[in-house]
Amino acid sequence: MADNIIGIVKEKGSALVSSIQEHITNMSDTTGALAKQKLLQTLISSGAVQSEHIRHALQIGIGHFFDCQSNRAHMSSEYVQREKFPAKGGTGTPIHSLPDFDIEAYGLPIFYELMHIYGIDPATLKSHICQNELKEIVNPSNSGSLLYLTSDSTFLIKTVRDYDAKFIQQKFLNSYLDYVKRTPGTFIAKLFGSFGYIPYISPDRGITVDSFTLRFAIFSNFIPPNLEIHEKYDLKGSSYGRDANATEKMKSSATFKDNDFREIHPQGFKLPKSVYFHLREVLTRDVNFLEKLNIMDYSLLLAVHNIDNQVKPTRVGPVESLLGSVRDTFLIGMTQQIDQHDTKHKEEKPKLVLKFKKPIETLGLGFKEISTYDTENSKEYGGIPAVNENGERLLLFFGIIDLLQTFDICKVMQRQYQTVENREAVNDRSIVEADFYAKRFKEFVFERVFRPADDELATHPISMNVFSHPSHSQSTDLSSEASGKVVYPEVHRL
Repeated sequence: MADNIIGIVKEKGSALVSSIQEHITNMSDTTGALAKQKLLQTLISSGAVQSEHIRHALQIGIGHFFDCQSNRAHMSSEYVQREKFPAKGGTGTPIHSLPDFDIEAYGLPIFYELMHIYGIDPATLKSHICQNELKEIVNPSNSGSLLYLTSDSTFLIKTVRDYDAKFIQQKFLNSYLDYVKRTPGTFIAKLFGSFGYIPYISPDRGITVDSFTLRFAIFSNFIPPNLEIHEKYDLKGSSYGRDANATEKMKSSATFKDNDFREIHPQGFKLPKSVYFHLREVLTRDVNFLEKLNIMDYSLLLAVHNIDNQVKPTRVGPVESLLGSVRDTFLIGMTQQIDQHDTKHKEEKPKLVLKFKKPIETLGLGFKEISTYDTENSKEYGGIPAVNENGERLLLFFGIIDLLQTFDICKVMQRQYQTVENREAVNDRSIVEADFYAKRFKEFVFERVFRPADDELATHPISMNVFSHPSHSQSTDLSSEASGKVVYPEVHRL
């Protein structure tokens, strides 16, 4: 008996020491991340490193590693693979006009396996990332961060903290791979790779940097770049400070937040019953997976295409929203759309075709089983069909983003401070324990954002008075409804 007690104490003590060490490491990593952001700002503003060079170096390095994948003999099972890229060229590396640099690739064997599951091969991914210029979305000299969007807006490459890269390596990536293998469909943002850029900085610049690695992650953009999006929401389920700030609201393509959604759509969006309950099952599984990894502060990025009303909503927020700021650069990139009249894109080389699942396919529902709205966009893009409080037909596109924030010691301390600052609002904030965050997130999404229609068909007559600018295509849609076509035919699982 005594031996058992001693064993338990030793086990608990070891776990406690390990937990404390991890929390201390997290604090150090967070401090280091802030220092690296400041260092990047300094390097960019001083000219020691140029953003354009980083962008092109990433394309050269990523392309090199993806090319190596085709040659199985040169594949490595090591998690970290590093390659030097001298300007004069090296063994297997191309000649280029940039300052010398190194590129690190992380977890390539795992990411190749993920690509296979996603139905995309490295050559296809390379063609989208490396074939044309990357678009720089965020100014690094101001933000200390970098965000690039591929020329066709299908992929984003964003800087991640060293802590995030370590979390991907130690906890997230293998669990994510196992989850994707087991899960027929998921709305968690797809992660395609993680790379590091290491510049050679001349001491003549007066900046001493012993080791500087700028780490990036590649995500797919689940918002159709060729489809007009009329509303966008970054939703967490919290309410404290969850209003888009005044600057954001003035944008022609504003991204609203939770409180904005509550005011603009107090009744939420109605979905066909079968779609709603299947969606609830998939998203619940996704959120439970994130909760097990102690992840919180993620968002549901929701994009809305309104078939019947082209006028975008506006909302004048409270004075407090003036103090807000755009926090998530990843969100900015996700909402960039291609200008169909940009002649530059006409000159681009054709890329290999992507075959990602459409939202309705992610649910395991095919168009042979569900005839969504009888419009070209509905079938081409496969958005989730819904209606708003005015009976307007919608196509929804969404995914769970911001996947790498855990409830670590820094978040514990932040929550304690917020408790002292305003105890009454502490549970309405975004910084809460992972289990509480998951519960609140699911309640908000399935009770306030998405709601099941009263019946399976969920027909909603649409009258001309809901249109501010009726068009010929809208008149055609109305006539089809007048002839008795239902909004949602019966839905069957595959």
